[in-house]
Amino acid sequence: MRRLGNFLAATLAVVAIISLVNSCTWRGQTYDQSMSKPTPAPAYVPSPSPAPRSARAGELRGVWVSDTTKLDWDSATENLHRAGFNTIFANLASGGAAFYPNSHALPSVVPDVTDPVARGIDLAHERGLAVDAKQIVMFMFKAPPAFQRQLLAANRVMRGPDGHPILQSGYTWLCPSVPANRALIGSSVTEMVKRYPVDGIQFDYIRFSEQPCCFCENCRREFEQSIGTRVRHWPADVLEGPYVAKFNQWRQHEINEWIADLSSRARLVRPGIAVSAAVFSDLERAKEEKGQDWKLWLDRGYVDYVCTMTYTPDMHDFESKVRKEQMWASQRNKVVVGIGSWKFDRMSQLTTQILMTRQLGAPGFVLFSYDDAAMRNFLPELGPSAAKF
Repeated sequence: MRRLGNFLAATLAVVAIISLVNSCTWRGQTYDQSMSKPTPAPAYVPSPSPAPRSARAGELRGVWVSDTTKLDWDSATENLHRAGFNTIFANLASGGAAFYPNSHALPSVVPDVTDPVARGIDLAHERGLAVDAKQIVMFMFKAPPAFQRQLLAANRVMRGPDGHPILQSGYTWLCPSVPANRALIGSSVTEMVKRYPVDGIQFDYIRFSEQPCCFCENCRREFEQSIGTRVRHWPADVLEGPYVAKFNQWRQHEINEWIADLSSRARLVRPGIAVSAAVFSDLERAKEEKGQDWKLWLDRGYVDYVCTMTYTPDMHDFESKVRKEQMWASQRNKVVVGIGSWKFDRMSQLTTQILMTRQLGAPGFVLFSYDDAAMRNFLPELGPSAAKF
């Protein structure tokens, strides 16, 4: 069965690549290479804030919005305010699309007639909710096919050991070693922070894909330059040969540099903005498998806090993970716990995990996702009468 599953997965991946290359469904603006030429990175600006949110003391009670293009801001802000939440992490852009109109950085995939995001942020603020813009950094979620084809042709996407593009749900991933990609997302972050009065910026998917990657020619060239020698057997020598450890260190370095650059850009536009990242819960696996050293990001001040994706319905497993997360961080008030509420069958499971985050000293929690919670009427009441359940 495993071989059959692998065969079907490989077949679907090939079909997806062919569909991506041949598809011509998008007729929007063409984004050429000149729009994302690399520019010198601004000087790093350390954050003055030691706490998750400098603008508000107390527990962070948030939700992630997965698909902002379908969000009813009026209903969402009213529901969240009534329930006692105080933060919305709204997905405003991916590695290949802007989820707001008239973007000059990325292809906009929403109508240019009105701007629901601007009105939605106003509503949130009127109801006492902070709004953080979420930038999906490397995953090209909802990117128009024409834009993906451009980046494929320019060799700017992640590739697996076989040289084929990495695909997830039919979308490609930006390679972090390509300077033009860093400039592209840098311009997106700058645009969002300038355009909207957001309270913070959060970086998600700032990592390598779950699939082994990236083995594109640019990664090979950059890695060989970093070690000062030619890798004779690529990618075998970095997958299981003499350069495994050095390649993992190099991948971490690439991600570290990128998040430092993006944080600096956001803080230069708006000093004091809260900067965070959504990260994998297990630090060691995050570093080795995804190039995501979030402890280093905290220690160096690249981010003010992280939101871990601690998605498990098992209470013992959840407790163990949260304890480790808090232990890894040098300051516990910088590790907000992400709860996978979409995995739960009963509200009691969710309320138990929220209580556990409080008992273990976490500074707050974030539910993934509001989309699912709203559909299932699965928002716990966190108002004054039910704040401690």
